[in-house]
Amino acid sequence: MSIADEQRVSASGATTTQSASQPGAYSPQVIRKLNALTSDFYAREAASFSATRQAPWHGWEKAWELITAHDAVQGPFPSHAARVPDDSAGDSGAPLTILDLGCGNLRFERFLAEHTNAPLRITALDNCPDLASPAIGALSAAFPHSPSSSSAASKTKGGDASGQGTNLPEKTTVDLRALDIVESLLDGTFADRLPRNSCDLAVAFGLMHHLPTGALRARVLEGLLSSLRPGGFAIVSFWQFLNDARLAAKAAAATAEGRVAHGLPTFQENDFLLGWQHAEGVYRFCHHTPEKEIDALLAPIRNPSAPSASSCASTASLPLREVARFSADGKQGNLNRYVVLQRSQC
Repeated sequence: MSIADEQRVSASGATTTQSASQPGAYSPQVIRKLNALTSDFYAREAASFSATRQAPWHGWEKAWELITAHDAVQGPFPSHAARVPDDSAGDSGAPLTILDLGCGNLRFERFLAEHTNAPLRITALDNCPDLASPAIGALSAAFPHSPSSSSAASKTKGGDASGQGTNLPEKTTVDLRALDIVESLLDGTFADRLPRNSCDLAVAFGLMHHLPTGALRARVLEGLLSSLRPGGFAIVSFWQFLNDARLAAKAAAATAEGRVAHGLPTFQENDFLLGWQHAEGVYRFCHHTPEKEIDALLAPIRNPSAPSASSCASTASLPLREVARFSADGKQGNLNRYVVLQRSQC
């Protein structure tokens, strides 16, 4: 399916082409409804979901090796990445500036804490405070450094702060912000909520599959890449859950049930609802991203003259390269497709 000219599958199986200038095959009302289902799912199941999401993803190890490799082209990481065996050596180098979109329970931040001696300046955004806020304490414990300062992690909604008194290493900060990414995409404020031209690393793990249209996924990728400083890296994962027959069967059953329960229209290709364990009446929207859609998303990077899925083709003007693409995670090592990108020095 072309991302620039998304196709809408009707109930009869016929297809109609929709311009890339449109928000997607779903109306804004349907997009908001799908987003509300996902938000309610995480609000209700935050504790049980987080309990099953503690271990780092296998793909993170490979991605980290790629961006810290000595042959990484002019990247910011080689001089920072090596963990000093003697933890008494403390922090080394300037802070690494990190953007984590859809940070969840901060387990990628715990992964970073265990893989670099560099102090970290992290901006972490998520729409579920009940996932992220309790994880600040666990993040502090993950650092093998001797705690030397307190760092507060703030939330934008309500203006209140969380993580007060958390002992993070000196110069390491976590700015935890509540952000409904889908709603900010719809109301046009998404780009303004992100840092620009300043991040050493920007990541989006377990996020893209919750975005209901290719156009929204393209705009999130644009925002992620626009946050990078020259030489910075972006790592994005795309869930390919249809590669697992068990998950595919669960998705088909939950979608049929959930669409009826919530009066949802016929879904686009590769769009599904998934439930959770034995909980009744909870659903999250999930999109399986095949390789051809990833190719289309990255087309403006490989070929700046290619059409973009978004009306904003800002990334086409950035000097970017695809460092690697690989599969990892799950019993067969094929549940997530990773893309590693780098902004060239300029």
